Amino acid sequence: MNEFEKLIEAAESICILGHTNPDGDCLGSTLGTKLYIQERYPDKKVNVYLQPANEKFRFMPGFDDIIHVPSDRKYRLCIICDCNGYDRVGDFKVLAEHADNIYVVDHHIPGNQKFEKCTIIPEASSTCEVIYDLMDDSYVTKEAASCLYLGMVHDTGVFKYNCTSRHTMELAGQLMSKGIDFGSIIDDTYYTKTYAQQQVLGRVLTESLMIMDKRCIAGWLTCKDMRFYNVTSKDIDGIVSTMRETRGVDCAVFIYEMTNQNYKVSLRSNNNMLDVAKVASHFGGGGHKMAAGCSLQGSHFDVINNITKELSKQLDAPGFISNSAQ
Repeated sequence: MNEFEKLIEAAESICILGHTNPDGDCLGSTLGTKLYIQERYPDKKVNVYLQPANEKFRFMPGFDDIIHVPSDRKYRLCIICDCNGYDRVGDFKVLAEHADNIYVVDHHIPGNQKFEKCTIIPEASSTCEVIYDLMDDSYVTKEAASCLYLGMVHDTGVFKYNCTSRHTMELAGQLMSKGIDFGSIIDDTYYTKTYAQQQVLGRVLTESLMIMDKRCIAGWLTCKDMRFYNVTSKDIDGIVSTMRETRGVDCAVFIYEMTNQNYKVSLRSNNNMLDVAKVASHFGGGGHKMAAGCSLQGSHFDVINNITKELSKQLDAPGFISNSAQ
């Protein structure tokens, strides 16, 4: 029995946290973990605390039971999924601080904050992959498998990003063998969009710019744009992935305004030689080699210019081979 299992077995009350603006991997790992614990230890009290998520994930088992309001309740064990520091759990940090034990499961590059009890594997495709390896498969139900599979799907771009390994596919196959509706999980949460989402995607692509000698595509949305199309941050999480599919580009940059001249930046690499996590970390953000993010202030042109200055350190380095030249 690994340390993760031992801590769960010893704790009669458990809270599970994830990062702000929860995505597929965050939801999949937190809800999948809750369902696993409830199956193996039916008498334990387990709660998931997260910010409200996109309604497209409502089909997930346990989605309606997620608690959205922080609490000062003391739990014996706090499991933090898909973020390796307090800085990304938002107001739910208080739950971790009050817990007797903390266990972190993640696949992001470790930050400055260190945890004594954790499993962090940056090479893994997703937190769902990491946490599934910690579980006893015999207690992974069809419902838990659906959650874990969803997380793998979203953080691998439906198994096409370079973070996808043979092991990822083997685990995905094991989850599929549980009888999950894998086709619907992919279509309903990754490809299907509302009309407003399609409209705003079209707007971003139409207004986007090919920059840095057409090696990078950049797009943006202001608060005014988002009000016009009646969309929120939950509606635009797939835009940067679509931009990345542009033939010949090395990377995609998508930014959207959260408050006045305060932009959220999403970066996607399309070239194994380009590490966008280095760019994001320069501005206090983080992520993976092929997918990362940060926040910057200024006009959208200022933000894009600052990002491209950092990108150029790699794109213009001797020996770098651009996709546009291949």
